[in-house]
Amino acid sequence: MQHTLSKIAASLLLCGLAAHASAAGTVVINTYGPGDDVSGWASQLGQGFNPDQNLAVAFDIGSATTLQSILTSIDGLGGVTVGIMARSGAVPTGTSWLYSTHLTDPWANTALTPSGWNLAAGSYWLVAQADAGFTGQWQSGTDTPSAAWAFSSAGNWQAVNTGFTGAPAVRITVTSAVPEPSTYGLMALGLVVVGARLRRNRQQG
Repeated sequence: MQHTLSKIAASLLLCGLAAHASAAGTVVINTYGPGDDVSGWASQLGQGFNPDQNLAVAFDIGSATTLQSILTSIDGLGGVTVGIMARSGAVPTGTSWLYSTHLTDPWANTALTPSGWNLAAGSYWLVAQADAGFTGQWQSGTDTPSAAWAFSSAGNWQAVNTGFTGAPAVRITVTSAVPEPSTYGLMALGLVVVGARLRRNRQQG
């Protein structure tokens, strides 16, 4: 019986640890081609030319998480703000950032490692908004659309639904921000059983 309890306790601990570990390092969107390829048609990104243009790529979060890294193919001269906005339709609405960071002269395929960007389950936009005078591009991974995305033209957002240009290349990786209560429950139950077994062994010794 004691041997069976030990096995159960070990299983509960392992299940809890596995449930916690499985949420780490999850890619929620990847629009790069094979091998981080960016051979697709480039989307212009910038202000001060006709038309002014910003870009946004949609992604979804299944459970509460923290953004671990954001990799994009944004490349240009000047400043650009990259950040997260809530998504409720086919194009971004409003100008309210949930989180954002400012880049100066960004190089393509430079990973961002934001700190404390916690997101609840839901739908979001990754938005690149160019400063005045910024000129550059956000290269797509392929010419096949692989995600919902949008661009602004003179301040008006438009959804992209053509098969000619793929979504701008982005890879967003998340890690668990708040483990599910059930994860802690499994681990706690396992610890209780292990503790009881150790106390019994000491008393018998």
